Amino acid sequence: MIGRLRSVSGCVLLVYVVTHLSNHALALWSLSLADAWLEWLSAVWRWPPVSVLLLTAFLVHLCMALHSLWRRRTWRMSRWEWAQLLLGLSILPLGMTHVIGTRVAHELHGVYTNHFWVLWPMAADPWQNARQIALVIAVWVHACIGLHFWWRVKPWYPRVLPGLYAFALLLPAMALAGAGVGLGSVLAILEDPARMQSAIAVTRAPSRDEVADLYFLSDLLKVVALALVLLALAARQVRTFWLKRQKGVRLRYAGGPTVAVPAGLSILEASRSQGIAHASVCGGRGRCSTCRVQLGGDVTSLPAPSADEAQVLERLGSPPLVRLACQLRPPPGEYSVMQLLPPDAQPADAYRGTTLAVGEERRMVIMFVDLRGFTALSEKRLPFDVVFLLNRYFRSVGQAVEQAGGRVDKFIGDGMMALFGLESAPEVAARQGLDAARRIGLALAELNQALACELASPLRIGIGLHLGPAIVGVLGHGPATGLTAIGDTVNTASRLESLSKDFGAQLLVSQAVFDAAGLTPAPGEPHEVALRGRSQTLAVRAVADLASLPLS
Repeated sequence: MIGRLRSVSGCVLLVYVVTHLSNHALALWSLSLADAWLEWLSAVWRWPPVSVLLLTAFLVHLCMALHSLWRRRTWRMSRWEWAQLLLGLSILPLGMTHVIGTRVAHELHGVYTNHFWVLWPMAADPWQNARQIALVIAVWVHACIGLHFWWRVKPWYPRVLPGLYAFALLLPAMALAGAGVGLGSVLAILEDPARMQSAIAVTRAPSRDEVADLYFLSDLLKVVALALVLLALAARQVRTFWLKRQKGVRLRYAGGPTVAVPAGLSILEASRSQGIAHASVCGGRGRCSTCRVQLGGDVTSLPAPSADEAQVLERLGSPPLVRLACQLRPPPGEYSVMQLLPPDAQPADAYRGTTLAVGEERRMVIMFVDLRGFTALSEKRLPFDVVFLLNRYFRSVGQAVEQAGGRVDKFIGDGMMALFGLESAPEVAARQGLDAARRIGLALAELNQALACELASPLRIGIGLHLGPAIVGVLGHGPATGLTAIGDTVNTASRLESLSKDFGAQLLVSQAVFDAAGLTPAPGEPHEVALRGRSQTLAVRAVADLASLPLS
């Protein structure tokens, strides 16, 4: 709930900031055009319901910021988190005078806050210029960091990132440039006494005493804001002192150290306070799930997940002992902790289900595809010809697998491994695997036809297809980490692909695949094959022509 309040209130404030900056950007064309747009915007933002919404959003966002400051147990943060925190704390002292001099001046003294009124102090005092520029940068970068941490775990974010990046650069740059152009116009007005008096009269400028009162109110609110921040920090220190007097928490990290930390820290905070690398793509906001851990020990004393954490865990299909490290604050006791994702996890890792990350056995179909005789073919070609040909081939077979509902696991040399049944029943996976084999045959025929003038002989393939139990999980290290399958079923499918050449077949498929798919009679010639490591023979069928496979 707290995270949602912070996000929603921040979005309301961001809409106001975007319209405010767009207004300044219009000064690049004309100060009168910018004033006309400002007048319309002012009518909207000063409409009582909208004013209440804006004020509520500001107060909620401020309270959430103070709560976050009080709730934080360690100052070990990433550079981006530090940047967002410091920029957020600087907004009130940088922007208070501007707010009081515009909105409050209008409400108390009826000031007409056009661009001349806003830019007039900047023309008289260079410090005002620096403060306004710093305010724009602080507000905008603070908002952009918040949105980035929020959206970077969304599947659509990488697609729209270039456009958002351009917008994030252009809007404040145009606003500052427009303010500079407007400042030039104001300086020209100030050089002409008659025009200056006319411009001041339009703004209905308050008296000197009223201006002094506005500055006093601005300084008073800055002191109040500082006092609130100091109060939150003091309360944090009191809580830390109290918790250190209580019984602590011992965490035994799998393959790592055992640490003792005060009660009340989240597991993510405990990791950071002890210098233990721990994934957290969203910055510990409970959105990305990359910090998730599997727990052991005195788990009966753990508090139940909050509504927000439960929603994320349900989306992932998490087992009972998997929790979000940023949300779980274990009570005093001893617990074992196993991080389920590597410390350098990326946003894409947040999309993967928890059970697969931990490891799960599933009945699924494994496919291996190999390009026959490609070594001899590549010896007579230039390197870029080999790369071009392989990429055309990989694209053809990869698209065939995806269109059938499978997943390309990896490309190995001139071969490919594919998985069927990650999200479906074995019966469906069997039909998908056979459909993919048929599609690969059709795609290869089209590729041979397209490359007929470049190939001395058509490309040939061999496919092995097997159904059985396999262990599925996220395996690897660093950038080479990914979801894959291991086990006897994978080895069997690979050996069937190798044996397909002995039968002169394009496809060697175990009878278990046809049985699960419900295909009777099954196409292809039946055989019994002996595989290395197996005490019993395996019933298979050799399909000479992939086009003979039935439609799915």
